[in-house]
This record gives sequence, structure tokens and C-alpha cells, in this order.
Amino acid sequence: MRRIGEISAIILLLSLSRLAIAIPNLEPIGAAALFGGAMLSSKYLRYMIPLLALFIGDLIIASLAPEFGAHLFSPTFIAVYLSFVAAVFIGKKLIGNTPKIKTVLGGAVLSSVVFFLITNFAAWADPTFSFYPKNIAGLWACYLAGIPFYKMTLVSNVVFSSAVFGLYAFYRKQVESKQVIA
Repeated sequence: MRRIGEISAIILLLSLSRLAIAIPNLEPIGAAALFGGAMLSSKYLRYMIPLLALFIGDLIIASLAPEFGAHLFSPTFIAVYLSFVAAVFIGKKLIGNTPKIKTVLGGAVLSSVVFFLITNFAAWADPTFSFYPKNIAGLWACYLAGIPFYKMTLVSNVVFSSAVFGLYAFYRKQVESKQVIA
């Protein structure tokens, strides 16, 4: 039970840290979803905790920036949540509960690609906020416009995932070594 609390606190902290970072898509929330998927053993909690942490962060941001709130339940934001469901799944299936450097990096890259594909498609298809024509050229233009954001998402997922998995492994090793000594 203690590990669930530790992992949940880390996920919530990662989600809330978005409030301090002012660079679009340079956020640790993708790492939070991967971490929850890999480290939480309950199939319900592994999805519920990262999505709830993301939603709490979104509600706080919407209260501080009302223009953000207008998009909160738009198709684009629903796509963001779906992409985080996918990231949790990637965390469980690719990284698993014994993370390795290559699986964490692979999960970070794959979840970045999935996020890019899902959210840009939704941005193109959004009937309210999209200004792209609803044809192949419009979809292509939307994906091209999203490339700079993809780069930041990729950097975020790789850096924050490496950090959170690495620091948590170091922390668990320290805790376990102290339990052996005691």
C-alpha cells in the first residue's frame, strides 16, 4: 500500500509541476502516465491515478486561465486524455514493473509518437476550434504545424521519463538497503 501512495504522489507532483513550466509541451505529464502504467500493479489504478492527476492539473490551469477552460472538454482535449490512456498502456506493456533504460526510452519515444498522431488528428478534426480544411491537405498541414510541438513532447518524455524512473529506482534501492540493515 505504501508504494501506491509513493507512486501516486510522484504522479501528482509531475502533473502539478506543469503550473511552473511555461514552455508548451515541455511538461512531465507523459512521464507521469508512463510511470503510472509501469509501476502501479492495479489495472484500474494504473489508469485512474495518472488521468485523475492530469485532470486536477487541468482544472487548476483552467481556473487560472479561463481561455484554457474553454477547450477543456473539446475533442482535442479528449484526444489528449486518450493519448495518455495509450501512454499508460505503453508503460505497462513496454516498460513493465522492472524498467530498463532501453524500455523507458522506447516507451518515451513511442508515447510521444502516439500523442503527436492522436492530438494532431483531433486538432484537425475539431469542429469548433480547428481552422484546417477537412481534407488530406488540411490534415497534412496540421501535422506539419505540430512538428515543433512534437519535438518538445519528445524531449519532455525522454528527459522526464529517464529522470523519474531513474530517481525512483535509486530511491527504492536506498529504502531496501536500509531495510536490510535494520
